[in-house]
Amino acid sequence: MNKDRIIALTDGIVAIAATIMVLELKIPKIITLDSLLSQIPILYSYIISFALIYLSWRSHHNAFEKAEIINSKIFILNGIWLFFITLIPFATGLIGHAPRETLSSAIYSIVLILWILTFQKLDIEITKINPEAPADEVRDNKARILLFGSYISALIVAFIVPVLTVIIIGLNILIMALYKFITSDKEIYT
Repeated sequence: MNKDRIIALTDGIVAIAATIMVLELKIPKIITLDSLLSQIPILYSYIISFALIYLSWRSHHNAFEKAEIINSKIFILNGIWLFFITLIPFATGLIGHAPRETLSSAIYSIVLILWILTFQKLDIEITKINPEAPADEVRDNKARILLFGSYISALIVAFIVPVLTVIIIGLNILIMALYKFITSDKEIYT
C-alpha cells in the first residue's frame, strides 16, 4: 500500500469528522440570548473535540512523515484509528446535548480513550519498523501520564459528576496545546 494513499484517505476522513460536528449547532428560529446560551454545552463540546481532532491530526502527520516503511499492521491500525475518529462526532453530540448524563459522558470518554490508545499503538508500530524515526511526544512518560491519567479520570468522574468529564478533557487539551505551542519552535513544516 502506498503511504500517500493512506495519508490522503486519513486527511479526508479527519476533515469530514471535524466538519460534521459543527452541524450539532443549530440556528434558533428566534434569536435571543437564551436561545444562544442554550447551545453553550454543544459549542463547548465541539471546541474540545475539534481541538482533539486537530492536535491528533498533527501527530498523525508527524508519525507518517517519519515513516519510510508502512506495513499491513500499520494499515490496519490506521483504519481502527479512523474508525474511532468517526465516532467522535456522535460522542460529541451526545455529551453536548446531555453533559449531565453519565452514559453520554462515559461514551465520550471511552471513545477518546480507545482512539488515543489506537494512535499510541500505531506510533509504536511505525517506530518499530522505522527504528530511526522518533517516537511521538506523547510517548514521553510525563506526557503519557498526563494524557491517559486525565482521560481515565474523566471516565471515572463520568459516573460521579458527569458534567466534569468534558471539563477535565478540555483542561487536558489546553495543557497539551500549550505544551505543543511552547515546544513548536523546534518544528518546521515544509
